[in-house]
Amino acid sequence: MLLGTLEFNSGGATLAKYGFFNKASSVSGSTLFRLGKSRDVRPGALLTALVLAAEGGMVMLPVAATAAGPDLPAATNCTPQLLPGLGGRGSNAVASSSNGLVVGLADNAAGESVPVLWRNGQPTQIAIPLQAPAPASVNASGVVVGTGYDAANEVLVGWWWQDGQYHPLPVNPGDIAIPSAVSDNGVVAGALVADEEHSDGPGADEDEHPAVWPSVTTAPHELALPAGARGGHAFAVGPDGTAGGVALGDDATPVLWAPDGSPKALPTLSGKGGVVLGIDSTGQAVGQSGVADGTHAVAWAATGAVTDVGAAAAGATSSAASAIAGVTVGAGSSSSVRGSRPQAVIWIGKSARILPPGSDAQFTGVSGSATSVSGQGANAVVIGFSAADNGLRRATEWSCK
Repeated sequence: MLLGTLEFNSGGATLAKYGFFNKASSVSGSTLFRLGKSRDVRPGALLTALVLAAEGGMVMLPVAATAAGPDLPAATNCTPQLLPGLGGRGSNAVASSSNGLVVGLADNAAGESVPVLWRNGQPTQIAIPLQAPAPASVNASGVVVGTGYDAANEVLVGWWWQDGQYHPLPVNPGDIAIPSAVSDNGVVAGALVADEEHSDGPGADEDEHPAVWPSVTTAPHELALPAGARGGHAFAVGPDGTAGGVALGDDATPVLWAPDGSPKALPTLSGKGGVVLGIDSTGQAVGQSGVADGTHAVAWAATGAVTDVGAAAAGATSSAASAIAGVTVGAGSSSSVRGSRPQAVIWIGKSARILPPGSDAQFTGVSGSATSVSGQGANAVVIGFSAADNGLRRATEWSCK
């Protein structure tokens, strides 16, 4: 399986520069983006990245091995289950809705990676007439958003899908849509980038610009940037329409955008930058912030105050991808667990536990990552992937009592 990351950039200031990995759309919109130079956002480069992201493999948050630290115990109240695939070897669950729908990628019998929707644990292929289509998010109404490559027109296309029907996400002429999240109210968060082939000539701006779509059928609204920023991306959207993400200039600034589009820069742990990756129903934002020796999972209260959640994760690097009230999930590692491989992590308050990788008769999980959590009755249901020693990944659902 190939680890593909699509590099987007904002005028030289990149999240990769700060060691961040961001949840985005599956161009992954989850197949996760690593933000790099917007000057690299060209149809040829996008196609290459799309193919790398989708070919045989589902790519999620790649968290580096960490330095020595204390043991991180397993979450014994969480039971993993490998989700069924589409006849191939690999799969990856990238997002879930508040009512338990799950989207991701799965290898079919021909070895091709295709978008998939799991409903009540059963997979259905999502038919998208694009090359390397990759879903980013799903809401409770079954609206899926994602990105793919239109080979005939040599352009990246943001799309939405519902009830078997594919639609391009609306954009103004000369823009490319990169959706990253869709709320239960139908608001889409993501970014716009100029299509080099249809822009206003040489030197036209190709930086990503954060944007929201009030609905999947309406034109996007570009979001204002904090002073000094040249670009950015909205990776999350809350129930009230608040969007969260990052603004990029000389540094990476975590940002919340109010429903009216006004930006609020958030504090970080050490001034080394950060990114918002999720917003829960209470208005709490989660993501990651740079620290002296890596990145830590963090949470921002509705007031904007930042809390170091990752300090409990034992390793130098961790990230929070999603949260519901009182529960946060993401990735981290513990040096004494499976040779410092990255692990799916659940935080209950500030207490961190490893989500045990899933296994069956043909697959033995040794590592993983968690990307989304929802409340289902009395349980917290987490989705993500488990990975075997050889790197093969399987979509995984954890039920936590």
